[in-house]
Amino acid sequence: MSEKIDPSQTHNAPPKLHAMRFGELLDTTFSLYRTHFWSFLGIAAGYFIAMGIGVSICFFDDSAGRAEMITIWVPTIVAIFGVSLFVVSGLVFATAQAYLGKSIGMGVVLGRVRRQFFRCFAGSLIYAVLAVLLTFLLILPLSGMLLAVRNNESLVLIFGFVAFLLIGGVVICFLTYWCFFVAAILIEEKSMWLGLKRRRELIGQTWWRVIGTMFAICLLSSAIDFVFRFAFGSLVALVGLVEIEEVMSETIRWIVVWGHFPIERVEFPLSYMLMYFINLSVGTFTLPIWVIGGTLLYFDQRIRKEGFDIEVMAHQGA
Repeated sequence: MSEKIDPSQTHNAPPKLHAMRFGELLDTTFSLYRTHFWSFLGIAAGYFIAMGIGVSICFFDDSAGRAEMITIWVPTIVAIFGVSLFVVSGLVFATAQAYLGKSIGMGVVLGRVRRQFFRCFAGSLIYAVLAVLLTFLLILPLSGMLLAVRNNESLVLIFGFVAFLLIGGVVICFLTYWCFFVAAILIEEKSMWLGLKRRRELIGQTWWRVIGTMFAICLLSSAIDFVFRFAFGSLVALVGLVEIEEVMSETIRWIVVWGHFPIERVEFPLSYMLMYFINLSVGTFTLPIWVIGGTLLYFDQRIRKEGFDIEVMAHQGA
């Protein structure tokens, strides 16, 4: 059953919904972010707080034993996963509110996410486990191939590029399906299992176009992210707080998932901490871009496959 649309909550101008070309989708993404900038940034700030608290644990002296550190890290990672999911879910529902011409009330957004959080968490955990397992299964043979040709630089580059494409493809596929799942849970208020099935109903045989569009959205978001990180890092390097080589290495390292957490626990100099929080701040700023784009892609598929725009007009005319 589709979500109810209350015309009384809309702005004076009703939303003009229609199937969008890629350029229109990007334009709408940035238009919504610009118009509701502080609302989106306020929701995304939860990600900054969660990651900031999580990484602060790494800054402590590693004097505890391994068992004690595992006891600390396991609940920390679970908590960060939960908070990050809560933040992204909030951005998804806030995008839906904005796209449908409704005001983004923090109480409404947080209330909807809170009510549907367990469904989102359980389903997201399934997606995360499957993504990790599939990525691991891909890494094993690819690592073996790279070791086999390690003396041939050309083959190493070719296999490395292929590995990057395969793993990147898996990540984008799961990210697309997961984004549709979260949208179905929050916007349509589906059950977890119906939410998992929803992506098949909406994507279907157009998976190549949907996943390709999501890849382009994520690529653009990453490019903007990289430019801002390098720009701010370069400014810090100009005043002598860090070296330009460190700016480049930390900016590139952040692109990889493990770059979000410090991996060397021997010492954390001020320059390292400064670069980390610059990267984290920029990541918080750019986070809404791909979430808004993915949510609009979900609506675009509903319009193409189910005539959602006609449904909205029917409710407005009622």
